[in-house]
Amino acid sequence: MKNKLPNFLIVGAAKCGTSSLHNYLNQHPNIFMPSFNEEGINVKEPQFLVKDKVKNRLHFGVWTWKEYQSLFNQVKRQKAIGESSVFYLFYYQDAINEIKKRLGNDIKIIIMLRNPIDRAYSAFQHVSRGLKEQQTFEYSLQIEKGRLEQNRNLTPMVMYKEMGMYYNMVKAYLDSFKDVHIILHEDFSFSTSKVVKEVFQFLGVDENQKINSDIRYNVGGKSWSNKTLKNVFVTESKLKTVMKKIAPEKARKTIRDILTRPFIKKVSMKKKTREDLIRYFRKDIKKLALLINKDLTNWIK
Repeated sequence: MKNKLPNFLIVGAAKCGTSSLHNYLNQHPNIFMPSFNEEGINVKEPQFLVKDKVKNRLHFGVWTWKEYQSLFNQVKRQKAIGESSVFYLFYYQDAINEIKKRLGNDIKIIIMLRNPIDRAYSAFQHVSRGLKEQQTFEYSLQIEKGRLEQNRNLTPMVMYKEMGMYYNMVKAYLDSFKDVHIILHEDFSFSTSKVVKEVFQFLGVDENQKINSDIRYNVGGKSWSNKTLKNVFVTESKLKTVMKKIAPEKARKTIRDILTRPFIKKVSMKKKTREDLIRYFRKDIKKLALLINKDLTNWIK
């Protein structure tokens, strides 16, 4: 069984392009990454290696070692076996301990990083499309400290600022594993084919394999324009329960997108909020830039 466990992980960060990378890598015939289990349930982000931190906070996840192992039952002769769970970066101490315990020291680590200011706002817009976030972005930043302790069922995604303090997270992975590949979101967005080819090289598979990178997955950037309609579409109802039983997930998503499109709009971050966040992140960004030897000056302009 051990040879059917992951030999690489995409550990985050959330809202940095991990969903797109997961789907691009899965097009390679010599790479295996689970997306759906045998029951057809989405298991793209099992989060198993930080289960003690997130089990009660997420609607999805894989919480037993037996189920985690079963995610890789369909592995055949693929050389690279992996999974992508974005909270492995945020909860890096727990994750690193579990990775070493369950998967060993030789595993390859992929980290995707985005300007933490843009990442924070993207995460806010993602969470606020559901019922977990009812505050404005500015107020949610003010009350961030202590939110998880006050609500044991709240998603860690609401840690908009803390999740972007990358330096300690990245350093811990660099100190713990010899093979760590770091991708900047802007490089991934503007030079997708080149970045994916570099990941293929990192994983030791054919770098010339053609993939379709035209589709972007889990794209954010929009918010509800009407809270009443948001509650109608997001809150569980008898109709939604029936639809889940009779309609496939893909069909339900298509119908929902058509119905909600007029009520979801793109909203830009306030200028003062961005300036405040630049001041907040500046020191950590400068330390990170030295650590990974990358020019990150655009993040603090």
